[in-house]
This record gives sequence, C-alpha cells and structure tokens, in this order.
Amino acid sequence: MLFRSWWSGTLYYGTHNITGSAGYGLFGQGCAGSLGTSKLTFNQPVLGSSLTVGLNNLPQSIAIMLTGFSNSSSVYGPLPFDMNVLGAPNCLARVSPDATTLLIGAGNTATFNLPLPNNPSLSGLRLYNQGFVLDPGFNALGASLSDAAAMILGF
Repeated sequence: MLFRSWWSGTLYYGTHNITGSAGYGLFGQGCAGSLGTSKLTFNQPVLGSSLTVGLNNLPQSIAIMLTGFSNSSSVYGPLPFDMNVLGAPNCLARVSPDATTLLIGAGNTATFNLPLPNNPSLSGLRLYNQGFVLDPGFNALGASLSDAAAMILGF
C-alpha cells in the first residue's frame, strides 16, 4: 500500500542580504573528551553588542577559543583537518585559527566574550568558532574539540 503525505503551508525565511539580521549556528560536530563532547551555547552576533559563547564539558575548566575567517582552509591546509595525526583520533579541526583566546572558567564551563563594534561596514562579515578543550591524559594530544559554529555579523 502506498501512502502519500501532502503539506500545504508557507515557508518564511530571511537572509542577511535581505534583512541585515545577525546569525549564529552550528555546522560541525565536535569530538568527545573525558566528559563527552563540549557544546557551544551562544547569543546572536549583533553589531553594537557583545557576542557571548559558552563552552561546557571542560574537564579542566580551560579551553582555547579558535576564531577564524574560514571553515574551508587554514595556514595548516584544507579544513576540516584530521587531528588524528596529532594524537586526537576522531577529532576534526573545522575552523581556521586566525585568532585564539585562552578561556579559564569554573565548574567545567568557560565563557568567550567578543565585543562587536557598532560599525555598519562589518555587517555581513562571516566568522567561525570552535573550542580546543584541554583534557590531559585523555588522548596523546591531551585535548578534544567542541562542535563548530558559523556566524554572520548583523543588526
């Protein structure tokens, strides 16, 4: 017996080119460390405010936030980069490390803050984030990677 389902509705969506809206979303899965996979929590990257990104599941409550202009290439070669060659099996670096920020938190979490100037010329700029999670003894590298996110700065 063949079943068909029909949907009668309307899709509403907007793009930065039309609305100028900011956006932040996940695009790649991280790899598990001793406390599981570190996840990113975030607000929207609105110009004139501060982007706040939280990282959880940090065994030492320490991480390095990687922020980059690309998710396809880096100074180390094409992305994603397989971290197995550095001793972190099943880990993929998905973000170019154009800027790095040491995060020291508490209670297995840490927070990254990025002030965003109220400059209209930055509207539409794409940036990428991924956390490098210190996890001594878990693997040969002593680290894992969080999920990865992309953002578009906007209003």
